[in-house]
Amino acid sequence: MANDFILVLDFGGQQAQSMARKLRGQNYYCEVHPGDISPETVSRKAPRGLLLAGGSDGRPLNAELLRLGLPVLAMGACARAMAAALGAVSEGSLLTGRASQINFLPCPLFDGLGASDRFFDRVDALRLPEGFEPIANTTDGVVPAFANLPANLYGLQFYPESNDPDGAQILANFAGRICGCSAYWSSEFYIDREIEYLRERIGNGRAIMAISGGVDSTVCAVLMHRAIGERLKCVFVDTGLLRKGEAETVAHVFREHLGLNPSVIDARERVLAALRGLTDAQEKRRAVERVFSQVMRAEASAEPGAEFLVSGTNYADLLSGDGERIHDDGGLKRIEPIRMLFKDEVRAIGDALGVPKDLLNRQPFPGPGLAVRCVGEVTEEKLALLRDADAIFRSEIVEAGLDRKLTHYFVILTDIQTLGRRDGRTVSGYACALRAVNAPDAANVSIAKLPYDLIERVVQRITSQIPGINHVLYDVTGKPVAMAEWA
Repeated sequence: MANDFILVLDFGGQQAQSMARKLRGQNYYCEVHPGDISPETVSRKAPRGLLLAGGSDGRPLNAELLRLGLPVLAMGACARAMAAALGAVSEGSLLTGRASQINFLPCPLFDGLGASDRFFDRVDALRLPEGFEPIANTTDGVVPAFANLPANLYGLQFYPESNDPDGAQILANFAGRICGCSAYWSSEFYIDREIEYLRERIGNGRAIMAISGGVDSTVCAVLMHRAIGERLKCVFVDTGLLRKGEAETVAHVFREHLGLNPSVIDARERVLAALRGLTDAQEKRRAVERVFSQVMRAEASAEPGAEFLVSGTNYADLLSGDGERIHDDGGLKRIEPIRMLFKDEVRAIGDALGVPKDLLNRQPFPGPGLAVRCVGEVTEEKLALLRDADAIFRSEIVEAGLDRKLTHYFVILTDIQTLGRRDGRTVSGYACALRAVNAPDAANVSIAKLPYDLIERVVQRITSQIPGINHVLYDVTGKPVAMAEWA
């Protein structure tokens, strides 16, 4: 099965990753690579087909990629770029940002699909290259899809993963019927293959890894333990920047439910000392990472025979470049068991491995923890306020049954000092902000419209139970202006 996969070429934006996730959701394996990949590299990788996504009009496409003899599915702007590379001429846009009924013509790409209304961001009128023909049309005479059937070159001027309920069928048709790929990709397949690889790679060696209680590190630890057993040393670094009660919970779950016995390192004083006087979010990130790296290097040096450092880098981290921000390897060989998995796949793998649901459904948490949710300088006093406020907000979200419907919900402690009245006295305190969003990926952040009575309860509890906080705000800023986190 070494070459039984689709190569997804990324021409910018989030479409390529979204497409890859959809394709894998149909049990077809694929990999994402930059759109400027050379034809020679593609030939060496020998995929069964190419899927082109992302980009903007006018971005050139290397026509040699279309002459490798591989089936090609180009979508959105890439469809127009493919047509242009082969000699097509655009005569202007006919559909922009509106819906129209699409009719699919007989074609293996559209097997099993019927006519329906679709939303189109943009569809151009194209004088198609020689050998190409329409494979779909709309009621107003527009050609949103075209193909050179003998050459297996297909162009869709829309993205089925976002606006087409039949998108999964289109991708499955391309991968299975046109490219001849097998639908072998599954959690069980990945686990068996990765365990075999890890045993071969590590041999009789020993490995060390940091755990945080997050999905990525937890699944990595269980997978590694399944592969090499007690030759894996897990280290939990208590930075003092976790949520209320979280440090104790993580250590307990790993010992009692996962059969692992992590070394717990108390680095709270060192982290606070490193953060003293820092107010910039990026400087705080770097300070926490430095201490973390120092601790892990010391633990690795103290572990006899440790040769490998395990990292929880996932595929989204890898594609975004965040994987390179992981702490120093310290001379150890890096192992990344989930580097080819998207976050939803990591959760599926964890479920198949028997990881408790509470850990799998743990909401994303920044690496530097509360240091970046505490605006301004980080102190023990401010961290205590933030933990208590965050615990109240999270408990009310759970009580309302909204915890599984939101990807992020947390409190930010601002550095704004406000006045309030307590016991008949005017007192100074902080303002905090509530944040509740759905952010399935880096491209999308939508604000959760929480019930007002829920917000009222949270505000009442925070201001009455936490003397150091006088004002509570609700952040309703979404993307493109704001990310899920403040920093």
